[in-house]
Parts: sequence; C-alpha cells; structure tokens
Amino acid sequence: MATLPPVASAPHSAALLSGIAAGLATLAEDAEAFGIVLCSDGDVAARYLVQLQQIDRLAQSLREMANVLSAADPEAAVAAIRLGELRQALEQIDAC
Repeated sequence: MATLPPVASAPHSAALLSGIAAGLATLAEDAEAFGIVLCSDGDVAARYLVQLQQIDRLAQSLREMANVLSAADPEAAVAAIRLGELRQALEQIDAC
C-alpha cells in the first residue's frame, strides 16, 4: 500500500467523509461487477486469473476503506478488516 505524507489540517467534516465512503463503495461494486463479467468468460478467466484476483482484492480493499470512513468507531472498523495487509497498513498509519 502506497504511503501518503501526513496532512497537517483539521479533520474533515462527517458529510465529506460519508461522501468519500459512498464513492469508494460504488467503485468497489463497479470493480466487483466488472470482475464477475470477465469471470463469466471461461477463456478470459483461464487466461487472466491473477488479474481477476487482483480486481477482487481491489474491490474488497475499496469496500473495507469505505467502511472505515463511514464507521462511528473507525478504530474498531480497522480492527475488523479481513485483509491483513490493508488492516496492518491502516493500523500503522493510525499509530503515527
């Protein structure tokens, strides 16, 4: 996961975070739907299995980050992330 420099500013509004979360959730749904379409073609699925798995991981990551942004308790939402690499990266960011 790419590391972004820390931002020195006030926290963003709940409305902005909610809007970003909704956008991420929509992107996750779109990526998942795209992957499903591609998987329905046996030749494509056989030829691009690794890439299709990456699309699935992307959708899962987007959905998990959307959940964190929209959570009443972001720390609990991070702890509940099933993707270990993403959870660890967000825990490290939060520890700084």
